[in-house]
Amino acid sequence: MDDDDLVQIRPGDIWKFLQRSRLAVLAFAVLGALAGLYYGFSKPDDYKAEVTVMPEVSAGSPGGMGNLGSLAGLAGISMDNAAGDGIRPDLYPEVLQSIPFALQILKQPVYSKTYKTVLPLQAYLKRQRQETAFQRLTGNTEQTTADDSKPVPVVLPDPKNYSKALQVTPEQEGLAALLTNRITTTYERRTGVVTIEVIMPDPVVAATVARFSLEYLTNYITSYRTQKVKNQERFLTQQVEQSRRRYQTAEYDLESYRDRNRSLYSGLARISEQRLQAEFLLAQTVYNDLSRQLEQAKIRVQEETPVFKMLEPPRIPLRPNGPRRTLIVVAGLVAGAVVGLGWTLGKIVLEKMNRLG
Repeated sequence: MDDDDLVQIRPGDIWKFLQRSRLAVLAFAVLGALAGLYYGFSKPDDYKAEVTVMPEVSAGSPGGMGNLGSLAGLAGISMDNAAGDGIRPDLYPEVLQSIPFALQILKQPVYSKTYKTVLPLQAYLKRQRQETAFQRLTGNTEQTTADDSKPVPVVLPDPKNYSKALQVTPEQEGLAALLTNRITTTYERRTGVVTIEVIMPDPVVAATVARFSLEYLTNYITSYRTQKVKNQERFLTQQVEQSRRRYQTAEYDLESYRDRNRSLYSGLARISEQRLQAEFLLAQTVYNDLSRQLEQAKIRVQEETPVFKMLEPPRIPLRPNGPRRTLIVVAGLVAGAVVGLGWTLGKIVLEKMNRLG
């Protein structure tokens, strides 16, 4: 028999191989299906909540002035420098993947439908992470909250924060990564729509985190866009208050002097009155100018505040989004069948090697 005869495979050989391996394939397929069944049902249900908004790209564009620009023009206020730059919408996903965002959201209280209680999000995620597959299969997910309330002493690398840098504990870092992995933010360039998707084992928690994420994003963008003009508004408010007091004092001094010196017509009296009049006019001019600048700053704050039009509010999902247990069981069954074929093929190869040896 030559080498070509040794490697030739006929349809009959394939049929015999399948007949011989049917028991092994059946056994391993059943084991794979059982493993997939256990794995699929040991994982908690995942619920997806999403919120869709259409943000204002640029409030400072010429077409975005609207009624505020007309109002400013009527008041004699210039809005030439009112345009401001904001964060591009394609950078919004980076905002919701940052550590400050995760640390703030982890502190927020959420109501868990599973545990039927209100607890911080980080405590909820810790419970989920500590649950075993057996607890999920049996439905025994009740736990005491004593461990969540006990503060765990953590040694920070810079206890007195001389570095002025953000410090997180390993537990916080792990929970932050777990949270951000469950939040997906997408921006559609063609339509300008931003979608925030949150996947959580609890439908109420998923919807709550979606709302928290939208609130954080809108507050972050609003703060970024209006921080400079708000600082200017606060400064002008203080200056207006000081100039108002100065203006009232100058007015009172002038009127008091006139009341005391109604019958005097000396040159010295006129000089004193002119001096008080000049101080009063100066204080009045400064007060009017600062008041006009303050009104301009207030208009700019309104103009710079971005608008987020909500297209789809966060809703509590009624049906789980995953895991796809049927697919997992089928995948386990197919993998078991493949292992069974490999098992039989390995036995055949060993038998031929033993005969040749």
